[in-house]
This record gives sequence, structure tokens and C-alpha cells, in this order.
Amino acid sequence: MPKKGISVYSYIGVPGYEIGFSVPQEQCLHDSTHNFTCRDLEVDSAHISGLENFTGRLQWTVFRYGEVVATQYNDVNSVTGKIEAGTMVSTQDFHPIFTEDAIITYGFYTAGHGEVGLTNRHQCYVTICSTENRFWMGSVASPGSIAAQKPFWRFVLAAPHDNGMNSMGSCDAIFQHFDTDMLSAVRKLVPLLEHVQHIPDHFLMEKLPHIVYGLAVTQKKTVSTMLAMGARYFEFRPAKLLPMFASSTALRDTFYFQHACIPGLAFDEFLREQVTFLDENPTEIVTVHIRWDNIVAECKRPTSEEIANMLSEACGQAKQHLLTWGTRECFMKPIDELRRTGTRLIVVIEADKYDSWTAKAYATLSADSILARFESMNSQGQEASDLTILQCQATSQSIKEVLVYSVVSAHSASSCLTSTKGALDMQTLPWIREHALTRLTAERTIVIMNDFIDGATIDTSILLSKERLK
Repeated sequence: MPKKGISVYSYIGVPGYEIGFSVPQEQCLHDSTHNFTCRDLEVDSAHISGLENFTGRLQWTVFRYGEVVATQYNDVNSVTGKIEAGTMVSTQDFHPIFTEDAIITYGFYTAGHGEVGLTNRHQCYVTICSTENRFWMGSVASPGSIAAQKPFWRFVLAAPHDNGMNSMGSCDAIFQHFDTDMLSAVRKLVPLLEHVQHIPDHFLMEKLPHIVYGLAVTQKKTVSTMLAMGARYFEFRPAKLLPMFASSTALRDTFYFQHACIPGLAFDEFLREQVTFLDENPTEIVTVHIRWDNIVAECKRPTSEEIANMLSEACGQAKQHLLTWGTRECFMKPIDELRRTGTRLIVVIEADKYDSWTAKAYATLSADSILARFESMNSQGQEASDLTILQCQATSQSIKEVLVYSVVSAHSASSCLTSTKGALDMQTLPWIREHALTRLTAERTIVIMNDFIDGATIDTSILLSKERLK
């Protein structure tokens, strides 16, 4: 009988919570003992009532001490595999769910038939972390404690990859005026688009919002929510809009996060959210790394003076607690000293990184080459750099066939970035938990980076921070 497979993943970091997954005549209940495991379910025509009915429901339900606190579903056609209806049909609508003591994040990938090496199974993940992650640094290294007298580098920081690409707001404003002349110019500016030169302009114009969302939007939460979940390291690539975008839209003349030349969050808005959070949470310290890799030359970068002025102006908006920004020297200073002086926004520009990412290793649909990169890293390699970065997400859009397929088949929940999220996290995060602190022992800040930042990634950073601060 026809059927469509669905792989489900869960992570639970809060006591009393369970997650149930169900399809017709099959269900499973996950607790924290099922963290970093996968369960394969099948929407099977044989289990669906009605001779002419081939649609079955995948549903997940979060229970808190047996009481339902959240649920989402998709109706899946067992013959075509398509999503007929549901609450998880568009990735940009997968908003975090807050309960009295937890933050629930989730995602869903709509799979095809296994083209170009992509999975043929729909993917669904649900993670649960504590609302107390908002002030986790204050808990792990409480003011006045022995841990708080140790240097900042002892913290392990969770990082949302390309955090400024967390909405389509800026792109939508550009798309209102986008034309084929702009498309032709963008084709020339972005080298990756050479793989889709054979695809006609009218097709790309029609699909453009889905294409950009599927290949460039790597987060779906506000910066404030990422901070509340426990993220404490943010890379930002600030630059002005392409001149042709600036002249044709009503977007403000300011610096935006840039993905090549695709704009995301405005830099001043990003800083405003950081300062608001730090002002409300005086034990917390955030690191911002300003970089400009892969930004097209036509997007004007801010000067050092402009950056310093924006940082000082943003910190000046704090009303409840003293707040200022510092530089790379802060990594070696005691945690309590940074709190005492209000230096709780550490900003580094184009810092040296000891990074697991390479173009070859991360152009992948499996964890093997990423884990190999992790295995190749050592303490000696850390010594020459300020930051050690362990990246968990793949850049599968760098694979020519995956890019072309993703462009041609683009729709609201088909991003190749989401296709590997659950499967990679199930392997990369356990490796980091087990091996990172024994392999990487230099006195350097360690960062764990991931797409669609989630409770499992953040709890991993907190767990390792506790170990490093003992």
C-alpha cells in the first residue's frame, strides 16, 4: 500500500515534559531518555479509513506533567506525499511556544521523492528548553561565586548561524519593486547563481520569495527570543543596501545584515534588542562578532568610527544598569569584573577564528564530513585564534544539484537547510557533548553554532560551560 515516511526527533531539557508523535494507528511518546534519537513513522494508506481517502495526520503534542500545553499537525497524502493542510505548512510560521517554564521550538521539512540525494522522508523536530536559560550565565557563574572569578573564555556560547537572516521583512520590501533588470544584476553579483543560469527569469521572479527563504533564511526567531533561549554569541555582517535596492524601496538608509547582497535585520535594531535584553538581565554577557565575508563589494560597509558610535549609542539606551561595550581583551577578564564595570557587550571585528567550517566539508547532506572536521581539531589549533567555532549546520545549498533542485521545487516548507536539521543535530551535538572539552583545552572561548537555534544546541553550551567553570 502507498505510504509516506516521516522521521521525528525530539530534545527535552525541562523536567516533567514529554512529546507524543502520532500518525494513523501508530504513535510514540518521548521523554528526555529519547534525546538525540530518531523515530521513523509511516503515514500508510492501509491505516487510513475510507476507500477514497489517502490523507493521514501527523501530529505532535507536548505534555507537561500529563497536561497538553502545545500541539501542531500536518495532513499528509500517503500517495503523493504532499501536505494537504496543517499548522506546519510554512517554515516562517513556526514560532516558538512559551509555557510557564519552557520554550518549545519546532520545525518541519516537506520532502520530495529523494531527488539529488535529499531525504525522501518528511522531517519533524521538537525541542524544549527552560525559560531559566534567560539568565543561565548568572546561574552557572553567580555573582560573587568562585566560578565568577574565572575568565570569560570559560563560557561555551551558543550561536544562531546568520542570526540576522531571521525574517523576510527587508526582502519583502525589495520584492515589491523587483524587476528583471535587478535580477540580471543579482545573477552577476552572486557566484552561486551561475548554477541556475539556464532557469528563465520569469520562473525565478515567480518563485523568488520561496527561493530566498529556502536558501538564505537560517533563523526564524527574533533576536530577543534567541537571547531568552540562551544564545550568547552573534555574528553580524553590517552593510548598506545595494544601490539599486536602496533607490527603489522605502527601506531606511542604514546598515543591514547582508547575506551576499540579500538584506536581513537592520544593525541598529539588532543592537537595540541586545541592549534591552542586557539591561533587563544584569548577569548576562553577549559577544558580537562583526565580519564581512562574502558580502558583495557594492554593499558599503560601516567604518570603525561608525561602528563605535552605533555601539556607544545603543549602550547609552540602557536605563536600569550600567552598560558599555568592550573588545577582545574581555575574553581574559574575570566574569564578575565584566559585570562590575558594565562591560557586558563584547564586540570583536574580523577576529581570528579556529573554525570547523570549510566549503568542502559542509557542502553535505550527512554528518560524516562535519564530524571528520570536528575530529581534526585540537588544542594546538586553538592557540592562534580568539574563538573556536564548532558549526553544526550543513551548507547543502553549495551542492550544485541541491541548489538547482531547491530553486525549481521551492515552496514554503521545502528548504534544503531544514532537510538536515534533525538528522545532523542528532550526531553533531552528542559529539560536542562527549568530546569538545577533552579535545579543545586551550584557554579560548568555544562557540557552538547552528541553524534554526534550538533548545538542544543551547543546553549543550550551558552543560559544557558548567564543566569549564568547575
